[in-house]
Amino acid sequence: MTALVQFQDASADIVTGAFDLKPADNCPKAPSVQAFVVNAADVASEGGTDPVFGTVTWKTLISGEKTNTSEFVLGIAEFGPGGTLHPHVHAPAEFYFGLTGSGIVTIDGVAHEIVPGVAIYIPGNAEHGTVAGPDGLRFAYGFAEAAFGQIEYRFSARVA
Repeated sequence: MTALVQFQDASADIVTGAFDLKPADNCPKAPSVQAFVVNAADVASEGGTDPVFGTVTWKTLISGEKTNTSEFVLGIAEFGPGGTLHPHVHAPAEFYFGLTGSGIVTIDGVAHEIVPGVAIYIPGNAEHGTVAGPDGLRFAYGFAEAAFGQIEYRFSARVA
């Protein structure tokens, strides 16, 4: 594939050139071909009832089980005031992006505040858990995995 690229160099001249681009060789499947839209208001919440997970609920918006995708998982986690997602690990890295409210995300024993506009990177196999603040918490989460169902959550032993 040949791409036409324009950029400005340090001398303020515009440089145009054609470059041969190879297809990405790090993608296990070809990207989805068709664009789509998912409205979070139309997606049912899951969770909130299993004491192993905590009180968190979530909406999986993009995932191979629900959408014609294989590149990543995107969802929204929602917590009431003081809500929890108990400490756990999983192999893939994950990100959180604060949308509303506040809370504390503890990663390998280190507490990090999450508020709107804050992005948190969680390395693969890092133990992490969340406690929402007094106004609750909503954050977007994502994984570079084909489907949410492929991610194996392993919850840490809880002290009663």
